[in-house]
Amino acid sequence: MKKSACIEMMFTEVPFEERFTLAKEAGFQHIEFWSWKDKDITKIKSLCESCKLNVASFSGDQDFSMIYQEENDAYIAFVIESIKTAIFLDCKYLVLHSNALGEGGRVVNAFDEINADKKFANMVYVLKKIVPIAEKYEITLVVEALNTQVDHLNNFLAYTKDAVALIDIVNSKYVKILYDVYHMQVNEGNIIDSITRYIKSIGYIHIADVPGRHEPGTGEINYKNVMECLRRLAYDGMIGFELIPSKESKNVARYLLEL
Repeated sequence: MKKSACIEMMFTEVPFEERFTLAKEAGFQHIEFWSWKDKDITKIKSLCESCKLNVASFSGDQDFSMIYQEENDAYIAFVIESIKTAIFLDCKYLVLHSNALGEGGRVVNAFDEINADKKFANMVYVLKKIVPIAEKYEITLVVEALNTQVDHLNNFLAYTKDAVALIDIVNSKYVKILYDVYHMQVNEGNIIDSITRYIKSIGYIHIADVPGRHEPGTGEINYKNVMECLRRLAYDGMIGFELIPSKESKNVARYLLEL
């Protein structure tokens, strides 16, 4: 398994551009972040080259929702732009969501007037439009279900089974799910059974404990068993530590890399 530090949440003791050095010094070979439009992408590429780091993933959507038909053209255009950015950064994964997210992860619009079947069908339509480009450049789109109890009230895609059903219909090896253990513990629990059942659909994993979204060992999730499960299933993909360290990041990082 490869391990990535989310530098939006880790190493926040220093400004963003200084976090690359801290991540490398801590022992990480991969970093990830959220939006890219608000960042100096050329500078990020330079920092990764000088620190010998790889960009594991970033958010491929931002201001538009995959569930809203009237935003289809804008959503698709933005993801295509994100794919071009991923190519520039030599990044192999883009994270996609059902709804546009605003400040603090707030769902911008739940589109309550649209029924669930139409929302789901529109996600299928949008992904199928993007897939040929993702396949051409070998960029994997990982679709993330988010918890609706604590962080993302009214987000449409909220359960693993629905995310898996979506990618099964799209049917491309370059469209997988991002299984976020924190989000799914909040929404549905049953973590080890879900990972075991859906392992072939999982293209990326995010880790944080519940409650608090801190590092493993601070909450209720038995991460020793979760990691043993992943090893037993021969998962060799990316593990992203998208979490809030409960103490100084460099100290938490040493523990994370030993998981």
